[in-house]
Amino acid sequence: MTFKSLGAVMPAALVLALVGATAHAKTVEHPAQAPRVLNNFVTELITAENLNDGDTHVFRVENPRLGWLFFRTAAMTDRSGSVRLSVQAGKSRTDVLEHGPSEKRTAESMRWLPKGECVIRLEVTDADVSVLDVRLVPIIVYERMVGSFRAMEGFPEYDRKFLRRCGMLDSVNTIGTYDGFSWMHEWMKSGRAAIRISGGVPQLNTEDKAYRHWDSSMVNPSGVNGMIVDEFYPSIGRNFPHYVKALKRIREKYPERMCLLYTAGGADTLRQLIEPLKDQDMYWTTQQQVYETHVTEQERVAQGFAHGWVNGFRKEGYYPDVSTRTIHSIGIFSGPSPSKYNDDVFPDRDWKVLRELHFHELATDPMHKGSAGIDMYQSTMCQEEYLRWMAKLCRHYLIEGSAERLTSDPYVLDHIDNPDFEQGLEGWTVEEAESGSIGVKHLKGFGFRVQGRHGHTGDHLVWMQRSADKPNRIKQQIRNLEPGRYYSVTLYTTDFQNMHDRQLHTVGILTRGRLREQPDETIHSVWKHNAEKDFGGKPTYTNYHRFVFLAMESTAELVISDWQWASVPTSPAGQELVMNFVQVEPYLLPEDGAAGD
Repeated sequence: MTFKSLGAVMPAALVLALVGATAHAKTVEHPAQAPRVLNNFVTELITAENLNDGDTHVFRVENPRLGWLFFRTAAMTDRSGSVRLSVQAGKSRTDVLEHGPSEKRTAESMRWLPKGECVIRLEVTDADVSVLDVRLVPIIVYERMVGSFRAMEGFPEYDRKFLRRCGMLDSVNTIGTYDGFSWMHEWMKSGRAAIRISGGVPQLNTEDKAYRHWDSSMVNPSGVNGMIVDEFYPSIGRNFPHYVKALKRIREKYPERMCLLYTAGGADTLRQLIEPLKDQDMYWTTQQQVYETHVTEQERVAQGFAHGWVNGFRKEGYYPDVSTRTIHSIGIFSGPSPSKYNDDVFPDRDWKVLRELHFHELATDPMHKGSAGIDMYQSTMCQEEYLRWMAKLCRHYLIEGSAERLTSDPYVLDHIDNPDFEQGLEGWTVEEAESGSIGVKHLKGFGFRVQGRHGHTGDHLVWMQRSADKPNRIKQQIRNLEPGRYYSVTLYTTDFQNMHDRQLHTVGILTRGRLREQPDETIHSVWKHNAEKDFGGKPTYTNYHRFVFLAMESTAELVISDWQWASVPTSPAGQELVMNFVQVEPYLLPEDGAAGD
């Protein structure tokens, strides 16, 4: 027996098989799960395992606010298999994730969804779904695109390939941009958000000017999902009444779009702006530029990172739940800077650990319960290894919802002594090429006005005058290395007599012992600092040197020389170099890894 369908002849056995398969499929309504708070940022709404093949699984969750939900499925499909996950919020139904035939992978995505009930449907056909996770996650902003490191050459472009490779694109849901980027619409189509960085606030001195400017920023370039206004501070307080009226009009016109207000001030100095807008579904993106200080880790933790912001509102009393509307804008300034934006101030302190201590407080301190999100400000001033580290912190605390530290590394680095020559040459073995060819200089303001170190340090330098006969050397044992781990050695150098000339210094950084150099990670590059009156009134040029190695034992020897090679000088004899910021720290080696959606 056969059946005819659309002109084709179909065997009866096949028809019966298809009918049987259809009859087998069913809808499974899963019972509601109690939300489980993982940390101050992340709440688990659904976790399910081993969901049956052939069924449509339905879950219902309550989204407590307009905001982001995170979805993850781990599935294996047959040659004809598929897995489809969708979410219905109100009258809108959105496809979120899909697994095609012959796949075995974990897929992730995020969606900006309205407050209220969300119905999640997971259709499983000829497949095994081992994990389904749905979480409430914060606003996670990467600023900015396009935005590679701008102070010097040597670091890779912070393009789509770089951001995907380091895991940043899988760990954020919002990208800040001035003028858009080539793949912005593809990013937005995947369910993520792009927001306009809207500057020029001081010039908006009337309600109409402010409204027209922000009205455009809410949709341009090319239909962005909202804006972050940069920035509000006390000295423009005379305009706050205009801004309040304009922003209320903006919120009324664009109730579903993101509106972030970047602030540099507190509850008292910004009260005229914040209090009238506290019920307008906006986010206060508070500036938190935290640079290294010469204290212990315990002392730094005790000082706190964002306590002042919250305590200010508790004292003023008009916005007790400000944390739920606060996006913490964490300054990621690091590496060579053309001005004052290098928060990696001390070579015996670990910038990566400092950033994690900041994240850990925000994620675990009850003071920050229900915090709205994190903003990374911003990529153009963050050296590439540290930007990769920020991606890991976002994943660990803001997606996985961990309350534990990602690393146990200490804030205080103890691999070498006297790395900034504040005690002269103490701790270093000195090998002069000629009598008097190595010494110590003190240049007041040098670390801040030539190197851009935020903490007004770095004014002590070792000085070498190159000889034509043999190299000058200083050396010291590196200790407390962990075998099997990667480390970097960083050094800053400047031509003492010609700091206004752009030039690359040929210096030698050598480590001796059982180790393995990683030449792909080596950098020797020049950066330009803006003109400073105290240093000739013209731009100055400093060199950044980085050497990376894999430790095989717990100790090694560090040798720094004004000859690049031991056998021959590669720069003019008589050149005088000054150097400091000798930093030895654990290094995060680049790796492939992106969950994707």
